[in-house]
Order: sequence, then C-alpha cells, then structure tokens
Amino acid sequence: MMSNSDTVRSLLKMFESFNVEGFLELLTEDAEYRFGNYPAAVGQENIAATIKASHLDAISGISFEIKSLYELEDTVVTELICNYSLKKGGNLPLPCLDIFKFQGGKVSAMLVFMDATPLFTA
Repeated sequence: MMSNSDTVRSLLKMFESFNVEGFLELLTEDAEYRFGNYPAAVGQENIAATIKASHLDAISGISFEIKSLYELEDTVVTELICNYSLKKGGNLPLPCLDIFKFQGGKVSAMLVFMDATPLFTA
C-alpha cells in the first residue's frame, strides 16, 4: 500500500498526463475537490466534469514542482509551483498550496489554494 505522500505524487503525475480517469481512481466516491474560490465539486462524477470544464481548455501541458510536502496523520500539504504551458504559447508558473485529506488510503478532499486569474488573463 502506498503512503499518502506517494499517492499525492501519483495524483500529480496523473494531472501532468491529463489522466482524469486514473486520478478519479485515487479518490473516495464522495470526495470533495475545490479549486481556489470556485464552488466545491463533490463526488467523482462532478469532480470529473469540473476538471474537464475548467482550465484544461487554456493549457497544453502542466508540470508540478514540489517545493515542500508535509504529511501528518491523514493529511498531506504540498507547496507547489504549477508550470502551465499555454495553448496560445508561453509558460506560466503559478505558486500553489494543496491540502489532501485521506480516508481509507484514498483522497477524500483535495483543496487547491491558488490564484488562477493569470491563467485566464495571460
């Protein structure tokens, strides 16, 4: 069984390859996904729809640089630089803090704290 930190690293790799289905397999059925100040999506189906309808249209790629990662009981906190490759050209690095809550070895909440405004105005 993977540690919670390993699960977070795997989840980030799935985001980098746009593998939404693989990402969903790491979530509980009733997981919560909240990106910035947007409304939370609850449940795998709603999360998939939210991810596909959000910023994926504006980017051609993404990579994550983990600056720090902390695991405490059933929570993992990561400080990241999200490096977006924009469809209209160029690269956009944005700082981000993510909180992952776990239940039974799966992510029950992914809370993304990032100002995504530059992604839509760049």
